[in-house]
Amino acid sequence: MDCRERVLAALNIEEPDRVPCHTILIDANNVDIILGKPQITDFDTVEQIQRDNPDGWIEELSNLVESVETSVFSRCVEAAATIGLDCMQVGILPFYFFDDPNDDRLLMNDIFGRVWEARNNEGNFNPYYLYGTMNTPEKWEETKENIEGPMTEKYTKMAKKFFRRINKKHKDKIFVAVTNDLAGVFESASQGMGFTYYSRMLHKNPKFIKEVHEVIAEFTAACYNAYMDAGAELFIESGDLAYKTGPMMSPKKFNELLLPAYKTITDAVHDRGKKIVLHTDGHVTPLLDFVVDCGFDGLHSLEPTAGVDLALVKKKVGDKLCLFGNIDVAHDLTYGTKDEVFAAVKHAIKTAGPGGGYIVSAANMHPTVKVDNLRWMVEATKEFGNYPINL
Repeated sequence: MDCRERVLAALNIEEPDRVPCHTILIDANNVDIILGKPQITDFDTVEQIQRDNPDGWIEELSNLVESVETSVFSRCVEAAATIGLDCMQVGILPFYFFDDPNDDRLLMNDIFGRVWEARNNEGNFNPYYLYGTMNTPEKWEETKENIEGPMTEKYTKMAKKFFRRINKKHKDKIFVAVTNDLAGVFESASQGMGFTYYSRMLHKNPKFIKEVHEVIAEFTAACYNAYMDAGAELFIESGDLAYKTGPMMSPKKFNELLLPAYKTITDAVHDRGKKIVLHTDGHVTPLLDFVVDCGFDGLHSLEPTAGVDLALVKKKVGDKLCLFGNIDVAHDLTYGTKDEVFAAVKHAIKTAGPGGGYIVSAANMHPTVKVDNLRWMVEATKEFGNYPINL
């Protein structure tokens, strides 16, 4: 089987030739280790534009976001293929730069009302959420009008071109999926409004929260359709719904206020015969039925340090959801020895691999994950993951 066939078989809860291997991202500092640093880094570009165009550098830099994102994600996919992963995900980030004379940080807005800092990760942009600004009904109406109008038109065009370029270059080496990491429905709404305002409105005016979720979901579905026009077959909807201790709100609230929005997205993908997975960190076991009812084909993270019991998840929903993840990034992929990484992968495959429907994946990703440990994860998957599983 090739990478695409292997991943799609797992998503269909079938046994491929072996368990596939995936990560949600490889951070740019590790991409540089795998491929070598580019001659000009992201922050070299910023400094050059600031020197050459001191009055208009913000606008010029914002106009370069699309090309920078294409380059960054293309290198990420190439690095993933180089170390032997079967699947890597890409996705446009709806950012633009702005200048605050009272703040010397490199700041970005997004279309959902969030403010970010572009932090320097060894010369590479590393978006860091700061705060939300969509904290009045009036600001939401402005945001809604913008999302439903020019932003949907702009980003659907960008999505199609972005994916076509990256997939054309790499599809023979690795299966390229799509993510809306940093732009998922739940996080875009709660962070865009700010958690304090979001929580207040959650109780004071839940219909308002439901509307925000659904407007963002319609935008997401439009973008996903554009990606599918360009050949995308697999989507990862990003949204951290849980803390390490449990869900961020009750399953009942999720069902009332978020499930309809997620159904908008999953229906759009399924209407065209494609697959979609939910990514969420935290202790998600109480939300397993919610994930199934939303129409997702898979669930990613299954974070072991949040107390997720992979055997329990496999037993409860392993016939309904393809399970991604459970390889720890707090220790095993960061400070762990080769033996520790191999043991973690072997345990995960032994637990969730039989019968199909499991994909080895890092539970998350961050810049301190080690390249050697990622290579060991891939190596262990190829050693232990051949079907039939006999561990």
